[in-house]
This record gives sequence, C-alpha cells and structure tokens, in this order.
Amino acid sequence: MRTGTQRILCLWFPEWTLQRLVVARPELDRCLLLLTERMQQGEFVRYGNRLAQKRGVRVGMPVSEARTFFRPRDRIIMEAVQPPQDRQALIELALRCERFSFRIGLEETDHPESILMDVTGVAQFFSGEQGLAEELARALSNKRYNSRIAISETIGSAWAAAHFLAGPLQPVVIPAGELNRLEPMPVMGLRLDDSTLTKLQRLGIQTIRQVLALDRASLTSRFGAEIVTRLDQLRGRRPETITPCHPLPTYRVERNLEEGISHPEAIQQLWSLLLRQLLDLLTPKCLGTRHLECRFIMEDRTSQSLSLRLCEATNDQQHIADLLRLQQEKLRLSSPVVVLIIEALDVSPLETIQQELFDGGTRGHARQFSMLVNRLSSRLGAEAVLVPCLLPDPVPERAVQMHRVSDANSAESTTFPARFHGVDRPTALFPEPRPVEVIAMLPDGPPAVMFWQGIRFDISYSTEPERIESGWWDGEYVCRDYYRVETSSGQWLWVFRHLQDHLWFWHGEFF
Repeated sequence: MRTGTQRILCLWFPEWTLQRLVVARPELDRCLLLLTERMQQGEFVRYGNRLAQKRGVRVGMPVSEARTFFRPRDRIIMEAVQPPQDRQALIELALRCERFSFRIGLEETDHPESILMDVTGVAQFFSGEQGLAEELARALSNKRYNSRIAISETIGSAWAAAHFLAGPLQPVVIPAGELNRLEPMPVMGLRLDDSTLTKLQRLGIQTIRQVLALDRASLTSRFGAEIVTRLDQLRGRRPETITPCHPLPTYRVERNLEEGISHPEAIQQLWSLLLRQLLDLLTPKCLGTRHLECRFIMEDRTSQSLSLRLCEATNDQQHIADLLRLQQEKLRLSSPVVVLIIEALDVSPLETIQQELFDGGTRGHARQFSMLVNRLSSRLGAEAVLVPCLLPDPVPERAVQMHRVSDANSAESTTFPARFHGVDRPTALFPEPRPVEVIAMLPDGPPAVMFWQGIRFDISYSTEPERIESGWWDGEYVCRDYYRVETSSGQWLWVFRHLQDHLWFWHGEFF
C-alpha cells in the first residue's frame, strides 16, 4: 500500500465511563454499579454494569424506579458521571498509545469514547496494518480494556467501521479505495445527532446507502447541512483532521535579515540554507515532509507564501529544492525580503526501502514517477494534475475515479484483484457513451453497419459479446452486451447494446 494515502485508526471503548471505573477498581465488577446523571426532571441512570442489567435496570430509567429492582443482599454502588474525569482518563490512555502513532487525538464530541490515530506510514513497523491493529488490541486486552479497532482512509469511515464492523480482538482494516463496503451499515455510522437519526428512522431510512441515494439538496433542506458534511467526511471529500492530545513538535526555521534582499539568486541561497537546516531536524528521526510552506516577509510589511505539496513524504533536499525553484519563478515581490520562514506543515515517517542490487528496479520506477508528478503539480498546480484510482465496479464509466496527487488513492493502492488484462479495455474510454444507429444482420446479433453523426462505419469483424451487468442494489441498473468491432477502414471500436431498450452506444476506441 502506498504510504501517501492517509490511514486513520479508530479505537472505540464501548461505555468508556463504566470501563474506566471497572479497570481502575476491579472490585466494582462484583457489585451492582449504577452511574447516574442529574437533570431538570430528576436523577436518571446513565450506565449500569452487567449485574445491574441482569436485575432489569435500563439506561435512561429514573433512579427511583431502578431502586425497585434491587435485592436485599445486593452490594449497590451509585456514583454520578464525571465527564471531565472521563475525558482526562481517555487522554492519558491515548498518550500511552503513542508508539502506535505520531498524531493521536480524541473524537470531537462532548462525551468522547474513541481515540483517533494517524497511522500513515506506521504499519511497516508492525508487519502491516492488520498486525498493528492486532498488537494494539492485545495490549489493551491485557490491561482489561474492551475495545473495538478499525483502520480506514478517513476519520468518518474508521469511526463507522470500529462501531459497526469490528469486534473484541477482531480489528477491521478497510483497504484504500473500498469505502463502498461501508454503505450497508446503519445510518448511525454517520455520527449524526439524535434528532436527525429520529427523522431518518421515521422516513424508513436505515442504511448509509439509502442516504447516498437521496438528492443532496433535499437532504440539506430536510435535515440541515450536517448530514451532507458527514457524508463527505466519510468518503474523504471534505477534510477532517485529528486534534492532537498535546501539541505536536513544530519543524520550522527562519532567518531575519538586517538588510532586505531582492535578487532571485540571493533569495534562493537563503531558502536553500534554511531548507538544509529544516531537513537536519527531520532526518535523524526518519521523518519526511509532504507539505512545505515558505513565507517571505517584505520591508513594506506584506508577505507572500510558496506552498509545496508532495505525493509522499520525503527528505530529499535536491528534489525539494528543484520544486521550490519552480515555485519561486511565480513570485512577484513588491519590495526586498527581510524575513524568510520555512515550515514543514505535514510530517510523517519515511518509507523504509531496501536497496536494490541493480538500477531500474520497480521501486526506482515508482520513485521516478512520484518525482515527475511532483514536478508537474508544482508547475501546473495541484488541481491540474490528477491520478486515476481503480474502483471495484463492473460498469466501465464508474470503474475509475480521479484524485489530486496530494491525496489520491492511486491505481497502485488498489487492493482488489485485477480481473482484466490491459488489452481487454479500450485505449480511450469516452466519458459518456455516444448514441449510434446500428444495422444488424440477425436480431440481437452484432452490428453490421453503424452510423454516428452522419458518418457510416462498415463493420468487417466483431468479437463475441461480453455482458456487463451491475447489481440492482448499486443504484442505476446496467445490463449491456459489449462488442469489440473492426471497421472496414481498420478502426477498432468498443460498442454495446443496452439490453433494456436495445439501443446502441459507442463507448471507446482501441489504438
């Protein structure tokens, strides 16, 4: 798996308030333990341990009613919930898990029960992500914690998988590009508030897939903007970051000048010197940067910045300097520079690479490709350079998704097995199938003559049909017979017949 893909681990502790007390005081497990919360209407049960539930006590029940279930010989302990202590205990536990991640935080809610970890590039130290998750689960189990663990590419998807797919000592790893596996899960996996969940339940909407099938505008008008935000966060279309439990170390160098400089060569020498100092901070820790920012402050108190985003973490000074040199050409300084600041905004561990015996190996090609993409995105802009990612969908126009190079799940990160050879699909696939008129010699047979925008194509050869059919549960139902045909002029086209209405379309061309 490519280290450039973000990987998030969610560690959920069901009923954390109860767990915290039982782990700290194991004797409570042999008592009838109730944690209560005082509200305007009175005092209610917030949590009850296994023995309390066995007696018939339920969460949300008034304490006066819960007392009617007690028996004379029961050893009863009732305490009020203490959210600040719960949060502090979860933070302390998170900090004890630092060897599994370099960025750890809590879920953003009033009563957090989950720890979030950025494990991008860390799995290589634990024989893979599954090994990392299993070792973490064993370590927590030895401390008598009941946890659920999931790893995915977004905070939202990892949270949902931990709550609805993972089990005790059974971590779940969602490979990059397979977020559609979460669609059958309940809508509670979207982290919505209770009022929104109640409205969805009244409408009979039970799963995330049902929500995705609805129009976004109507979702916003009916339920507010939160539901669309959560959908986008689940699928990685809206950024969501982990707020660290304690501030992360900053990697920043700066130089103040007594006299301003404006000559490009002098400015380049200055940022080259600072870049070396910055990388000297990262290299001993085997860290690299994926996002670098250079800030130029001028004599007239204005400032300009260069932002450099990379495909993967690197500490290669020459490569970074080449990219910064390209960026510097875009600078239009209004006055001499008096302060220069360089900061690594995104730092992560470097990928461990075994030295290859001969030049030109697979790893060498991948690195050269990564450097090429970095140069193109620096020259043209990050939005202008996209990389394709294969998706496990049989419908051709839905089998590829384009991503920015800085956050893409590239084709090499696709983990599902490839079913086709490269020559099975056309060199050029049209974004939308082109409707054509076809004359066939036999009913439901291959085309003999094809017309498109007044142009006639005489078909001299056609292959056997390849049927592509999607599942009814995938939204728009697709059932097509594809033919690879050769025209009398030597063109190889990819056409299909829509089996529902028998209309023909031209979908691609082989070169």
